[in-house]
Amino acid sequence: MNSSTQPWNDTPLDFLRVAPDGTSAAGAYFLARGLGRTMAEFRLDRIVEALPTIQEAAQDLAVAGADVVAQFGIPFSLIHAERARESQSRVADAAGIPVVLMGAAMLDALDHLGIHRIAIAGGYYATDDWTSMARRGFESNGFEVILQESWIEQGIVASVEESDRLAWEHDAAITKAHVLRTAERTGPSVDAIVVCGGGLRLLGHAAELEAATSLPVVAGDLALFWATLKAIDAKPRSAGWGRLLDGL
Repeated sequence: MNSSTQPWNDTPLDFLRVAPDGTSAAGAYFLARGLGRTMAEFRLDRIVEALPTIQEAAQDLAVAGADVVAQFGIPFSLIHAERARESQSRVADAAGIPVVLMGAAMLDALDHLGIHRIAIAGGYYATDDWTSMARRGFESNGFEVILQESWIEQGIVASVEESDRLAWEHDAAITKAHVLRTAERTGPSVDAIVVCGGGLRLLGHAAELEAATSLPVVAGDLALFWATLKAIDAKPRSAGWGRLLDGL
């Protein structure tokens, strides 16, 4: 049951839509102090400090019998820039099982697809610290950012307040419009559209968007599920999920 005071994360249920039969999923929630419900309150310095807590959560899940741990949220690894994959390795070493951090998974997915030039559909990443975190995260790992725009810059939402609200209330129509507008703005100058913001879910929509834009689309949820399935040497239960997942 969801509530108005606690954000609901149904990522495990989304993963089970694509995972093979017999897969089960459980979650661990950790509280990072100093984080709020607006992007201004969701402080990046606190996210940097959360790595030991992520390690503890991964250890708990490993003890409970998990075969792989997947962490939701792009900035928890991407904020470490060129050390994003190193952060993932540290958590995996602590847990003793494979660990997938969403931001690091996006880097691996782009490398897997042979991508170099990207356009970032930044969604609710509207403030300077968040946009610079995303840009630096990708650029420090060898990707060229040709364009980076948020909902506000594209006129999809009119205010920071509306952007903050939608950050917690996923709207697939808005996310798809954002991807299409980003593709229109870049034309043939990029190799892929990268969707930032873990709340911008594209599972079930990637194939449609890739057909419309003629570009691969890499979002947090797609990369997380791709890397998690890869870690357990599994394939999606069906096809039609888009270039990344269908390529497993």
